Amino acid sequence: MSLWKPSSREFSSTIQMATGKSLRRQLALRLLLVFMLVAVMGNVVVFSAYQGLLWSSQKASADDAMTQVRAGFEQAQKDWARNAREVKSEVDFMRIFADDVEHGWLRLRAYFATLEGTVGKFQAGLVLGPDGQPRFQFGQDSTGLSRLVTAQSARAPQAALPAWYFSPEPRLVHALVQEPIWLGPLGQGRLLLMQPIDTAALRALAPPDARLLLVMDGQIVASSAGTTDRGRALDASQSGRRQEGDETVEQRSLLVSQDRALPLHLVLQQTVRSPLSTPWVLGVSTIMLVMLTLLLWVVIGRWATRMTRRVALLSRVTNLFGVQHQITPQMEKDLELAASSPDEIAEVAHSCRDLMHNVLVYDEEHFAYVQTLDILEEGVVELAEDGTYLRASPGWLRLTGRSRNDLDERIYSSLHPSDRDTLQLQLEELFSGTKTSLSGRIRLQRPDAKDVWIEYRFVKGEVRAPIGPTVRGVLRDITQSYQLEKHITHMALHDALTELPNRVLLEDRTKVALRMAQRSGKRVALGFLDLDHFKNVNDQHGHKVGDGMLVALARNLRKALRAGDTLARWGGDEFVVLLPDLTGRDNATEVMNKLAAVCRQPLVIEGNEFNVTFSMGVALFPDDANSTETLLSHADRAMFFAKDQGRNTVRFYGDMENPEQDLKDLYIQNRLATAIKENQIQTWFQPIVDAQTHAVVGCEALARWHEETYGWVSPTTFIPMAESLGLIREIGHQVWTQTVDQLHVWRQMGLDLKVSVNVSRRQLFGASFTADLLDDLDHLAIPSSAVDLEITESLAMEDAEHTTARLLELTHAGFGIAIDDFGTGYSSLSQLHDMPATRLKIDISFVRRVHSEQGAQLIQAMVKIASVFHLQIVAEGVEDAATAETLRQMGVHQLQGYHFGRPMSAADFLAHLQRGGQKG
Repeated sequence: MSLWKPSSREFSSTIQMATGKSLRRQLALRLLLVFMLVAVMGNVVVFSAYQGLLWSSQKASADDAMTQVRAGFEQAQKDWARNAREVKSEVDFMRIFADDVEHGWLRLRAYFATLEGTVGKFQAGLVLGPDGQPRFQFGQDSTGLSRLVTAQSARAPQAALPAWYFSPEPRLVHALVQEPIWLGPLGQGRLLLMQPIDTAALRALAPPDARLLLVMDGQIVASSAGTTDRGRALDASQSGRRQEGDETVEQRSLLVSQDRALPLHLVLQQTVRSPLSTPWVLGVSTIMLVMLTLLLWVVIGRWATRMTRRVALLSRVTNLFGVQHQITPQMEKDLELAASSPDEIAEVAHSCRDLMHNVLVYDEEHFAYVQTLDILEEGVVELAEDGTYLRASPGWLRLTGRSRNDLDERIYSSLHPSDRDTLQLQLEELFSGTKTSLSGRIRLQRPDAKDVWIEYRFVKGEVRAPIGPTVRGVLRDITQSYQLEKHITHMALHDALTELPNRVLLEDRTKVALRMAQRSGKRVALGFLDLDHFKNVNDQHGHKVGDGMLVALARNLRKALRAGDTLARWGGDEFVVLLPDLTGRDNATEVMNKLAAVCRQPLVIEGNEFNVTFSMGVALFPDDANSTETLLSHADRAMFFAKDQGRNTVRFYGDMENPEQDLKDLYIQNRLATAIKENQIQTWFQPIVDAQTHAVVGCEALARWHEETYGWVSPTTFIPMAESLGLIREIGHQVWTQTVDQLHVWRQMGLDLKVSVNVSRRQLFGASFTADLLDDLDHLAIPSSAVDLEITESLAMEDAEHTTARLLELTHAGFGIAIDDFGTGYSSLSQLHDMPATRLKIDISFVRRVHSEQGAQLIQAMVKIASVFHLQIVAEGVEDAATAETLRQMGVHQLQGYHFGRPMSAADFLAHLQRGGQKG
């Protein structure tokens, strides 16, 4: 097995062309085929065009003839009406019925007798009386009409007379023309004249090259061609081209009578004739197409020959390159001839030359790449569908720790047994098309038993006969990075000192335990354990001994737990115990008693024996809480309850008194996180005044929270809760942000005030605390000297070395440092001397005793201490004028309390300033 490399024959097979002889033969055959197709299609097109032109001309001729017939017929009707008016005028002029009706009929008969043989006059007709009955008739065809009129008048005297009349005996159609006539004493009558529509009438209307037919009820009754067509059936409703015997005619129809009893049509028929014979048209078109084809052959023949020769040269060069895998001078010459004309063949020739050079360069580079790949750590393999090796690189042999002879036929034998099925299933998905690529991690099974992790990536390859589809993959050793990743993951989820799970892992395991308990109906216990007075160990023996005590205690506690239990370090000297899968409280009590017994055993650290005392609080799921957060909170509260009960004991949350207050505290605690997240914590301001002038010189920013159910919640309630839940930093950040924004507004209004902001332990020891404060102030152009940071005396004395370093950093940045609740802690004069503070704030508990002798002496001592260290002193909790005056006389610099103003919102504080600092 080795890495594959492409062959030059593959390149030549992709661009190989036909030989010159084959091209010439194909060109001749294609020209002949084109000629035949053009001849057939050309004749069809020419003949179709000729027939279409001829038919279009004949159709237009028939339409014009029909238009002429329509116009002639309308003119004939007008002539008939005019002739009828002339007859009527002559009868009226002759006064035939002037006096005697009987002699009038004789004179009328004589008049019509004189009209016989007169051109344009009527040869038959009737005279109707006022009652519509025939009174006189003349002409051979009037008898039948007289009977028709008599019958119609008898049925409907007022009915209109017909416009047409068909005489059955001579089978002749008459047009009836009516005119009113005066009958003398008889009154007004009607003259009904009969105009025959016979051969003569139709010949007068018919165009010279057509015949005109009168059709009644689908039968010809008159024809312009004579009597030959009379009696023949004809569909007068059809218009267009039709076959009449041996000839083709264009037929048009004109409806002249819509009477249902006597429907009449004038039908025009025009014979279709072709001026040229079809063979003559086809012959002429064929001759023209032959001449065109010969001309094309003469024009493109030499050009096609040259093109064929150039293509043949190009084919010869590519075939030779595929065999020889080199470019000879003759091949260069042939390529130049193939590219002699600036056309597409020349572009192909140039592309072939470039491609040949690129193939040679690629082969050289590929050979170098293969050699380079052989010395790399990555392994490259190609596999058949059953996992059989098709190719494998030396890098893969090094990864597996086998030689080429020792390598099994299938890749699965080189894998760890736990990973074989996984890779086989993934490869099946790749071969089936479910996935297009694979990546992952597996372990190798090496002969030296070395644990090697590899990362792989497979893609689907080509289908190779008779092997079928293949996959190709790249695999590399990631053992070191995998172990480093596991180490990093372990560090992220475990405490660095004790190797116990940290908060993240504990919370995850707690959530899993609660879900399982919900399904199984069992209980879960969570215990919060805190060592009593552990700070004394660090202070007296150092942090190294304290850390050793924590490690030893964690080891002993873990041994006392069950396999499924979890002991986690919460932080500092606090531990949390998670006990899942409990049947009741008794099981939890049993385990907690074991832990208590372990804690009571002395620990020997660096030759020193320590007796550890502890306080532990326990909460049960679902008895006490139904969520991870609530369970932790209740366990924490139970732990503080244990401390209140005298320490070194275990207390369950269910045993605590005042459950209603606990429920309220629990509700407020749950709501606190939401309030902080939704920025519901407000910042209020309490004035600080000069002790001499009582002018407002600054204010203290205080956190306030209005809860929708319980109203205003005291800071003494929610601040400890926030510290317990680890949310005090978020509250401090919100108060700081609101304070800085409000200070910016006041400074823009021209108010020069100094603001004091309380700082928690978590905030103070944040890595970027000082830089973040300065960034916020610089953004609003506020000097750091306008802000005092207040820390409690107990915080200032805790871990004094680190606290002093951070306070020095803040002092150098320009901030003022105020020690809050001074007198309630345990600071020494030496510690106070080293502390970079600028102010001391006397706690309210001392201010309230200022009127007693002992209280006054204590405050006087504090003032003297502050003066020794050049510190300003501020008294909190001043509630009346007498106290303010006493403190002023003692040398207190600034005063703060309800006497000068309660904590108020920013708007109220501004109104307070505008009133001159007086209470409203």
